[in-house]
Order: sequence, then C-alpha cells, then structure tokens
Amino acid sequence: MFIIFKYFIYFLIFLSLLLFYFLFTPLGHSNIYYFLGKALSKKNNIHIEVQSINIINYPNVNIELSIKKRAKLTLKGHLDDTLVDMKYTLRSDCVESKYCKMNDNVDIHGGIKGHFNKIFITGKGKALDGNITYKAIKYAEKIEDFTLNIYDANSTKLINLLGKKIDIKGKTNANVNFSLIGKKERHGNITLDLEDKNYKSIPIKLHVDANISNDISSFMATVKSTYLSLDIFNGSYNQVNKQAKAFYLLDIKELHKLKKLLGQDYKGSFYARGEMTYKDKIKITGLSKSFGGLVAFAFEDNLLKMKLKKTSLIDIVNLFSISSILKANIDGDINYNFKHKRLDVHSTLNNAKFLPSTLVNVIKKKSNVNMMNETFNNSKLDATYQHNVVLANLKLINKNSHVNLTSANINTKNNTIDAYFDFKMQHQEFSGKVYGSLDSPKVNLDMQKLVRYQMDKQVDKIIGESGRKLMENLPMGGVAKDVATDMGASFIKIFF
Repeated sequence: MFIIFKYFIYFLIFLSLLLFYFLFTPLGHSNIYYFLGKALSKKNNIHIEVQSINIINYPNVNIELSIKKRAKLTLKGHLDDTLVDMKYTLRSDCVESKYCKMNDNVDIHGGIKGHFNKIFITGKGKALDGNITYKAIKYAEKIEDFTLNIYDANSTKLINLLGKKIDIKGKTNANVNFSLIGKKERHGNITLDLEDKNYKSIPIKLHVDANISNDISSFMATVKSTYLSLDIFNGSYNQVNKQAKAFYLLDIKELHKLKKLLGQDYKGSFYARGEMTYKDKIKITGLSKSFGGLVAFAFEDNLLKMKLKKTSLIDIVNLFSISSILKANIDGDINYNFKHKRLDVHSTLNNAKFLPSTLVNVIKKKSNVNMMNETFNNSKLDATYQHNVVLANLKLINKNSHVNLTSANINTKNNTIDAYFDFKMQHQEFSGKVYGSLDSPKVNLDMQKLVRYQMDKQVDKIIGESGRKLMENLPMGGVAKDVATDMGASFIKIFF
C-alpha cells in the first residue's frame, strides 16, 4: 500500500511539473501552440499558427492566431467546452483565393456567439478597397442564413479574386444570400453590379443575378453602354458536368465606337439574337438581319462561320470602311478566324448593279458604255481579308455581257486598289487595270479589243459579217488585222 501511494505521489509530482512546463514556461507554451496550430491547420485545411493564449482569467480567454503568415486573427471573450461569446479582429495585408493572391488592406471586426452546435457569426469592416458586412448561423454540418454584402469594392481586385482575367476598373456592389450551405445541399442567390466608366474606351454597366439550387444554377446578366446593350437570359449551369446554356440579345448602335474592344474599326450597327453553350469550350450561335438579309452564324474555337441569304453587299463592304462599286444581294459563306485575323468569302451575287465610280465614269467617257444599265445574276465573288488587305476575284455575267475583276488587291490601311478587269458589254469589249486611291482610282484601258471590235463593225457594214470572216481566214489576213488594231489602239491612246 505504501508503495502504491509512493508511486502516486511521484505521478502527481510529474504531472505538476508537466503542467508547470506547459503553462508557465516559454518553451512549454511553444510546444502547446505548435500542437494546437497543427490541429487547427488540419481541421481547416490552411496553415494556422497559434501565437499566444491567455487563460489566466478562464473562461475569459485571449487568443492570437496567424493565418498563412499573412493574416492575424485575435479573439477575446468567453470560451468553455459548451459556450462561446467572443469578439474578434481580422487584419491582413493580403487576400487570396485558389485563383490568385493580391495585396490588400483587410480590417474586419465581428462576434462569435452561441453553443458549439449552433454559433451566430457577424462581421463588418474593410476589404477589397470597399466595405463588407456578413452574418451566418454555423451548425456542425451546415451553414444557414448566410448573408454577405460588399459595397464600393475594387472591381479589378474582386474579379481577379474570382479567377477572371478581365481588365475592368471601377466599383462593384455584390449581395450574397444563402438559406442553406451544406455538403449536399445549397440554396441561395447572388447579385452583382459593376460599373466601369472607361472599359476599352467605352462606359459599361454590368448586372448579374444568379440563383443556386444544389448543383444547378440559373442566371441572367445585362451589359449596358451608350453604344451597346447585351442581355443574357434563361441561363443555366450544371456544376456536376460543367455545362452551361443561355440565350442572348445583342444590340450595337455604333460599331466604330468599339474599335478598341473589337480590335478593328468597323462601321454601322449590328443586332443579333441567339444561344450560348459551354462544355469544355464556348460556342455561340445566332441570327442577324443587320445587313438587309439574313445572317446565320456560329462561333467556336476562334472561328466565326456565317451563312448569308439575300444580304446587302453594300452593308457588308461598308462594315470594313470600303466603298463598294456594286450593289447586290449576296448568298454564301463568310468565315473569320480570330486567331489569324483572316476573313474568307465564297459567295453568289444576284441583282448586281454597278454604282457610280471612277471606273464607271472612265468607261462611259471612252466608249459610251453605261455600266450602271446592266444587271447580273448568279455571279461569283471570292475574297480574303487579312492584315488590312483584300484579295478578290469578281465574275459578273448575264445573257449578253460579262465583267471580270481579277487579282484585285485592296489595301484598307493605305486606301488603295490594284486590279485587272475584262468585260464585254453593250457591243463593246474592254480590258485594263484599276489602280491608285480608292477614293479616286486611275483606270488604264487596253484599247486593242475596243479597236478590233469597232473595225469589225465598220468592215461588216461594207462587206458583211460573212465577208469579214472569209477575209480573216485568208493567209496573213489575221496578221494584217492585228497590225491595224495595234496601230489604231496606239493612235487612240494619244487622244485618251
């Protein structure tokens, strides 16, 4: 019995020394803080260090924690094994998410109160250069009545925190309300309002509204500006299979105001409606009547494919700030590669007619042929546009006439044209070249066809068409005609 008592006394002495070591020595404190910090880090899945614990006035305690060595959390108040009633302060020079980390002055004050199976949490302060307030009820396995309000926050910081790389500046207000956040259930609403007075040289206002129910989210969004409006509605997103779908309406009043946003100086207006989908990549489809006819389009993998039906050629050409020499209804395909900035056109022209131009004036002056009196159907236009250069081939044809514009090179930056043409029209035949400024191009005519045609007309009047053809079939008859044609063409050029 005495031996048992002796060992019991030894145990009490050892326990007293151990408690004294942990409670009243700096090294003991360090050991306690280390083990507590390790346990807290494991439970919260972030690095936490316990810097100090004051329990002299227990159950009133003071605790100081370091979170990821960037934030300091101080808690003061009542804490026992069943009840907590504490005030806290969170200060940091950094905010971060799984997407980014950025410098920021965080200063938040709040309270934690209740039993451990039901704790009320409140807080307010400064973060993201704005004001923040929140409250929630924390249960062991869920959170209820969670509310977060953010006012006048830095838009750039908030968007970067959400993992989006968008160069938006200005202020943002956000409201988050969840009735339930659990491992298997989530029900809530998120709204966001953002304003940037100079995004890509234009003012914009963005509003987003999303409702979350477990793994399915429904959403809508609007983008408003002086020059455009975009409405996204009936949106849905499946968190499990990462698929999204929404409809949209796009109305751009002045395309040239969006030069910095679009990366190209387009002219006119544009209206479209359609659908957006996402599964591994974004796909946008839609319809537009902005160019006089119907344009169906699809965007995917940096490639925009458009199918045109009875669309105005003038409206499309004017889109690129180029003056059109034709008006026509265009059917066909237009593809634009955003990565290589290349436009390809393969189309058919109907009801095509020439518009007033230098080419039309020169032809009429030198041959009395009025090109604007002709109409062409089922004609072809093939073109590419890249690096401010249009390369095109145009073939117009009707029952009695044709016009071919080949190897056309139009530089939209320098406003120049270089093209060859060949046509037969109103009992005349021409070929030549158009070059120089688009506003006032020069026209060189090859007069041989014109002279040959006029000589044939004169000979036909004298000996008839059959007699002329018989003469051409005589030995050296064709050579004599060619020599006469060349001399006539040279002579005419002196006066032209």
